[in-house]
Amino acid sequence: MATNNRPLKAFVRFDGNGKVVSSSLIWRKNKPKVGKWKEIQGYECCNDVTLTHEVVDTDIKAVTLRLFCNGTEIHYLYTSQNASNITEIINILNGTFNSLGVFSNPSGDIVQLVMSGAQKAALCPEGTLTFDVIQD
Repeated sequence: MATNNRPLKAFVRFDGNGKVVSSSLIWRKNKPKVGKWKEIQGYECCNDVTLTHEVVDTDIKAVTLRLFCNGTEIHYLYTSQNASNITEIINILNGTFNSLGVFSNPSGDIVQLVMSGAQKAALCPEGTLTFDVIQD
């Protein structure tokens, strides 16, 4: 995954009524300690995108990753590697399809994929990008 070339975050200040203070946008590494501040999305594009999928059966012969844009399959990524649990699935996905981003297991049988917003936009410019992990 690319290095973050945008180390500063965008923050806006809120007044006592919960409204954003006009012209209060600042760029800093950390939130200011004085006042009510909230981090906001500072860039129009290219923020990381997190996708999740719950694997129904973790005993998979030939782990296969399918990507969908608005429900239509756009990529069918096949590997002949077998997995018997969620950890093995994550290791296979990171070892084989790491150009998509970073796969992890936040809990249970959930597979999480974190990719750049630019990559998501390239794969699915408008709409929803989803994926699943299946047995071929």
